[in-house]
Amino acid sequence: MTATRHEPRWITLVGAHNVRDLGGLPAAGGAVRPRALLRGDNLDALTTEDIAVLGNDVGLRAVVDLRAPFESPRAAAWFPELGVSWLHEPLADLSGLTDPAALRYRAGDELAALYTTMLESAATGLVRILRFLVSGGRTPALVHCAAGKDRTGIVVAVLLAAAGVERDAILADYLATEQRIQRVRAALDRRAEYAHLRAAGSSARGSGAVPALDPRAVGSVLDLLDHAPGGAVGFLVASGASTEEIDRWRELLIQPAGD
Repeated sequence: MTATRHEPRWITLVGAHNVRDLGGLPAAGGAVRPRALLRGDNLDALTTEDIAVLGNDVGLRAVVDLRAPFESPRAAAWFPELGVSWLHEPLADLSGLTDPAALRYRAGDELAALYTTMLESAATGLVRILRFLVSGGRTPALVHCAAGKDRTGIVVAVLLAAAGVERDAILADYLATEQRIQRVRAALDRRAEYAHLRAAGSSARGSGAVPALDPRAVGSVLDLLDHAPGGAVGFLVASGASTEEIDRWRELLIQPAGD
């Protein structure tokens, strides 16, 4: 499985390390609009200057937080000041970040199976996220978890696929996190709620035996969507979304060719 060449549009911040704009990803009939959908890692350590970048430069209007309750998710004090709406939609995480027992996973088929299980359990939550995003004035939006890799990767893959973004582009965007994963891990290691990651140490993450990211993982998500009746759109409709909501999402996300 390969992914197309992709140059991530990083948003440079001091207090977060994996934030990027998904604008420019190719899609059926056009490409993802700049400053429509962003993805990222934990936002709790943002500086005043970081907040200014997101508020003034990006024009952020919504944040979708996928973290579990033990990770202390909360609406930041600066959200209302900048008119940012917040949705907390925790996703089951089997990657090892929130469940130490899952740190035994390996790349390839086992990780892919974890991703599909996470997707299947997230179906109704994905509809709530879609509905939130298509409500008035909620783009640009940023979807994040703790690392911006697994839970964020699954949600973003579904949102992109439902809008007609090319499969190889979705894979390439997922793999872009590899460029920032060491910074993300260092930041998580400093937080008490992720002490189990420090305890796991090199046996799970530092030996090089387990790649930080594997295209087969998000590929398994796309395979499940492809095989659902009606594809990604059918998956969301079967989970409770309306076709009107999905059409609205496409209008918000995709810039037609020639515009």
